[in-house]
Amino acid sequence: MTELQANDQAPDDIYKRADQSLYTSKKNGRDTITVDGVPQQLEDDSKQESYAYFVRGIYDTVVGTDARRRANELTLRRYDRKQQVWMVPHQDHLNIDTRIELMRDALVNSRCQSIVMALSVANFLDQAAADKLVALFNSPNGPEVMYIELDRVPVIDLLIPMAEFYRKNGIKIVLTQIGSNRHFEAINASLQYIDGIKLSIQEAGQTLAPELLRKNIKFWGDIAKNWNVEFILDGVIDDSMLTWLHEQDYIDYLEGDYLSKPELPLLMS
Repeated sequence: MTELQANDQAPDDIYKRADQSLYTSKKNGRDTITVDGVPQQLEDDSKQESYAYFVRGIYDTVVGTDARRRANELTLRRYDRKQQVWMVPHQDHLNIDTRIELMRDALVNSRCQSIVMALSVANFLDQAAADKLVALFNSPNGPEVMYIELDRVPVIDLLIPMAEFYRKNGIKIVLTQIGSNRHFEAINASLQYIDGIKLSIQEAGQTLAPELLRKNIKFWGDIAKNWNVEFILDGVIDDSMLTWLHEQDYIDYLEGDYLSKPELPLLMS
């Protein structure tokens, strides 16, 4: 790139500079432009990664349209610039500072100010990350209610001090993917240190048969009642399932794509 300059004597002077700039750009490689002999590297936006937390509602078990959204579950998405779609990232490698900024963005754009976020066991046990999450929770623009979801239980000696720290600061802990009753022994010792358990209606992508699901709901519902923890059921996919679940006891909250699909928070969630 070039333009007419005061010391140009003829049009050929402009063409010569343009040719020289073209040569310089080729020499410096792809995505290079040269302005009056100075090469500049263009940034490829398609290689920049954009992330956001989508939200999916968690609801009371009230029948009908009166069901109240009690919290938003945050699910991480990455924007694929090439395909121009939001996608589930293959791996979650964002540091806690970035995730907190994304949480703030989700809160600003949501009516519901209660959030549920998943943490890896490593993040959960990281005291520095815990301090930052507590600071977010206690900040003026922090969430009204905050839950941390764990998909597996840390070693009990490590769980206890961190669970006590989070709960002392008002943050609740939910254990997900509890599965069938065969998992009870693995989590029994941890129940006094958590605030909720979540049971999925599906296993290996398939919806459980009604009798097996009823058995699992009763088994884990009794446990939730005995330990005075919240009981959430995930995976509601249609109206008939919702109607059937309303006939079951024990359940405190429901979630699933039939009730609310993950979406960018736009002050409607």
